[in-house]
Amino acid sequence: MKKRTSFSIFLSVVSALFLREVQTRFGTKKLGYLWAVIDPMVKVIVFSLMYLAVGTKMQGIDFPVFLATSFLTYNFFSAVMNNSMPAFDANRALFSYKQVKPIDTIFSRFFIEFLVMSATVIIFICFGLYFDLNLAVKDFNLVILSIIWFGIFGLSLGILFAIINTFYETFGKIINFTSMPLFLLSGLLYTVDSLPPIARDIILYNPIVHFIEMIHGNYFSVLNTDYVDYEYMIFWTIIPLFLGLLFYARAEKKIIAS
Repeated sequence: MKKRTSFSIFLSVVSALFLREVQTRFGTKKLGYLWAVIDPMVKVIVFSLMYLAVGTKMQGIDFPVFLATSFLTYNFFSAVMNNSMPAFDANRALFSYKQVKPIDTIFSRFFIEFLVMSATVIIFICFGLYFDLNLAVKDFNLVILSIIWFGIFGLSLGILFAIINTFYETFGKIINFTSMPLFLLSGLLYTVDSLPPIARDIILYNPIVHFIEMIHGNYFSVLNTDYVDYEYMIFWTIIPLFLGLLFYARAEKKIIAS
């Protein structure tokens, strides 16, 4: 019998964990499937009505489409990061099987969030076509690259945060506490170019803003990516990933035993 490689074992484990996560998260709660669509849809409707009430417009852009690109991609990033933190505790019973590694649970959750986001995007496209919104994409390939990169950024933070949260439970509460400020300060409701120079300089320290600007700049023909710092984005993707994997390699046995 041919010996299985480590990579083939990894794929099998992640696939099994993926199916388990789907069953656990969505199998018993029918609303679980719908919530991934309802949450961003409610945000799009509420903020569209607010902007309509104050008479704010974006030249050459359907504002609901702008909001949809913001919320769907940010929700993907946020879900990957936040759902990675409790992944070890939620699957601790499975670590008695030597094939199952703690980090496998994070990768399985990443693929679930990608699947959920993809399905939600398709549903939003159908709504956009029905309401005759302008869904034209300036550069489809770069938009997809931006979203995948954004998800990997969330994954790198998720791995690092999951390890820290395992040994310091209050850390997860701190991260959850910052979710609302991040939502408001990540360029989801506006473009960087629309801000005053002082506010613009400050908000660009937030790496999430660069990802959102990259997505918007490559989606809408009237926007650009002038404020996107790719080196800064690479730094914020690689450093947390490196630290997360380094800490994981050193703490894997403690995570399993804890």
